[in-house]
Amino acid sequence: MPSGEPKIPFKTFAILREFAGLVHGYSTRQGGVSRAPYHWLNLGMHTGDDPERVRQNRRLYFEALGVPADRLVFPEQVHGKRVEIVNEPGIVPQCDGLITDQPNLYLTIQTADCFPVFLLEEEQGVVALLHSGWRGTAANIVAEAIRKMVAEFSVRPENMVATVGAGIQQTCYQVDAATAQRFDDRYLIPDGEDHFLLNVQANIVDQLITAGIPADRIEADATCTHCATDMYYSYRRDGRHSGRMMAVIGMGGK
Repeated sequence: MPSGEPKIPFKTFAILREFAGLVHGYSTRQGGVSRAPYHWLNLGMHTGDDPERVRQNRRLYFEALGVPADRLVFPEQVHGKRVEIVNEPGIVPQCDGLITDQPNLYLTIQTADCFPVFLLEEEQGVVALLHSGWRGTAANIVAEAIRKMVAEFSVRPENMVATVGAGIQQTCYQVDAATAQRFDDRYLIPDGEDHFLLNVQANIVDQLITAGIPADRIEADATCTHCATDMYYSYRRDGRHSGRMMAVIGMGGK
C-alpha cells in the first residue's frame, strides 16, 4: 500500500455524468488504509475491521466525492424493500432504499455483492438509492421506490434515468432451489441438482423497464464483484472477512 494518504478512485456512470449539479459515485476497494484481510478502502463499520481505519477511509472517500460528511444519510440495511423519503442527514432504521429532493443531502448504501441502484429525476431534483440483493430484487424494491417517487413528487418514470452498479454476476452466483423459486426462469440457469445460477442484475434492469423507465435511459455495470478480486469486495468470495463498498448520490447545494 502506498505511503501517505492514498488517492481514492471511484466509479461513475456516463448517463449520470450528463446532469449538472449531480454528485454520484460507487467506491472500489482501492486507495484506502485498511489492512488485510479488509485492504484497502473498507467503508463498512460492522465488518470486524479497525473502526478508526474505516472512519479514515470514509473521510478520504467523502473528500474525493466532494460531499460534506455531516450531510449524509445511512440506511440500516436489512435486505428488505422498505424505502423512505428523507429530508435530513442521519441513520434510517430498518430500511434498504432512500429518496430525497433536498439539495446538499447525500444518500448512501453499502454493498459487497448486492447491487446499488441509482435513480434520478432531474427536473425536480429527486434522487433515490437502493440496495438490491436477491431478497430486495425478489421483493421488487425498484417498483416500491418508483411508486413512492411518483406518489410523493409527481414525477414521471419515463423522465427518469437509472443505473445499476457492479455486483455478483450470474456466472458466480449459485442459489438453491428455494431461492430460485422466487424468480422467473429467464433469470436462471440450472447448475447441478437443486441449484441454479441467478442473474439478479438482469432482473433489476427488467424491473426498471417494467416500472416505466425507458431502456435507453438505463445503464448497468456488468463487472462481477466476485471475479474482480483487486477491485471489489465480495461477501460470497470472502465471507466474514469481506469489506464493503459504498454508493452515494445527491444534488449539490443550491
